[in-house]
Order: sequence, then C-alpha cells, then structure tokens
Amino acid sequence: MKYILENDRFRVVLESMGAEIKSVWDKEQGLEHMWSGDPAYWGKTSPFLFPFIGKLEKERFIHEGKMYPADKHGFGQRVEYEAAEQTREAICFRFRDTEATRAIYPFSFVLEIAYMLQEDGIREEWRVKNTGEGAMYFSLGGHAAFACPPAEEGKSGSRVGQRVKLHGVDPNGELYSLRVNHKGLITEELLPILPENSSFAITEELFAGDALIFDREGITAVGLCDPEGREYARVECDAPVWGIWSHSDSGAGYVCLEPWYGICDFAGYEGELKERPHIQTVMPGETWAGGSRICF
Repeated sequence: MKYILENDRFRVVLESMGAEIKSVWDKEQGLEHMWSGDPAYWGKTSPFLFPFIGKLEKERFIHEGKMYPADKHGFGQRVEYEAAEQTREAICFRFRDTEATRAIYPFSFVLEIAYMLQEDGIREEWRVKNTGEGAMYFSLGGHAAFACPPAEEGKSGSRVGQRVKLHGVDPNGELYSLRVNHKGLITEELLPILPENSSFAITEELFAGDALIFDREGITAVGLCDPEGREYARVECDAPVWGIWSHSDSGAGYVCLEPWYGICDFAGYEGELKERPHIQTVMPGETWAGGSRICF
C-alpha cells in the first residue's frame, strides 16, 4: 500500500512493502530526487536492510551452533509493514517477527522505521526492540538510490562526471575501499580512491567491481555533487560503515548512499553470528535506536 507525506517543499511517496521510499518530488525545483526503479537496471528505490547487510559466507549464518539460511540484505526489504502512526508530514512503519521469520532468524522483535519530513529533507528513525528472552544480534542499514543527477519527471541524466563527497575525512588524505569478490564477500584487496577536496568523480568503471565499502571512523555524511562540486543530495549518519553502489552499466542514472550498522561477510568467515564484525546487540526488553537524515 502506498502512503504520501507532504510539506511545502516535498511530496514523498512510500510503500508499506519494505517500508520503502519510492519518490521524493521537489515542488520548488520541479525535480525528482529518487531513482525511478527501472528494472532494466535495478527495480528498487530505497530498500531497508535487516537483519543482515550484503552477502553472508555460504548464504547462511551460525547461531549457538545451528545454521540458518540468509539471503542478501535480509528479509526486511521483502515484508509488509503496518503503518502504525501517520500525520501529514510523518509516518511510522512497524513489523513484528512471525513464525516464518523465526524459522530463518530465531529472534523475537519489533522493528520500527519512521520518516519525518523537514524543510530540507527527511529524517529517519530506526528502532529494534528485543521481545525475546536472550540477546539479539542483527545488522541494519539504508540503501537509498538517488537520481544522479536529479531530473525532471520522466527524464534521466548520466551519472558519469558527477561526484561523491565524503564528509568528516581529510580533504586530500588517503582513502581506500574494501573490495568484494564475485560472491559479494569481502577480500583482503583494497581499492585506492584519490579524493580531491573530500570528493571523487564517478567514472564509467567506478562500480565495475560492485560496491565501494568504507569501513573507517570519521565519515559523518556522504553526498552527491555535480561536476562543479555543488551538492544536491546528502545522507547524514553516524554509522560505522558506508556503502556506495550503482549498477555496473554506466547508463544507470542513480547512486545508492548506504549507511550500514553492519557489513557483509569476509570471504571464508565461519564464526558465530554474534562474532561478526560490526554486529549490533540488543538485550531482552531493551530497544536499539539509530537513524539518518536525507538532505536536498
């Protein structure tokens, strides 16, 4: 089911399946800020990643010695959420564990994803309440695909020549991305990125090897800029890991800016779920809270 939020500047369309933002129409500029979801490249717009980020070794995880299957990015993007609360400018989606989810992820929980319109964008709040009897382990994150560059309705531009800006890093310091193999698992190889004033250009080959993954402290936000460096979209978050991704075909007119509280598996990982890098933990009866802000 579709839901609409609106203020003086934005008209936002959301979908209860996956609690996903589908459109952010900028009434002042006459532009669409989100990717269209063209299935020729990628049929989604902003899936929410839960309870995993990316691929897991052998597409499974181990909890207390037992193996469970695990799809890429988890099931949070493929379930129907309840619209628990809604006003003209805000909505809260809620999902509770089910018998089906417990069969593949043995935890009881309530997941809430709230969106609140602001003058310059959207604030998101993410809450995970542990309703079970033991510690709960999870990862979560955003995967919003922004039109790159923004375009008038029905039109799209080329991402080549646009720029990615990292806030909170040394403007001209060394920068390295983790690399993934053909299975989507992290390798020991690093990809050097050459920033200029904290930003780097989107080339035809930038995403040929899948996502850029920055596992480092200090990044406070990631933005998209035009070739002259003017920023037109930014995601702010204190997440420990950031993914930046688009389709390998340079004709795809979008780039995903992804704050992650978690990370895909390193190739060969055989440990328990609770030992995975950047895993989040919430104890019985407690609530984990996080969020991000999207600015235009």
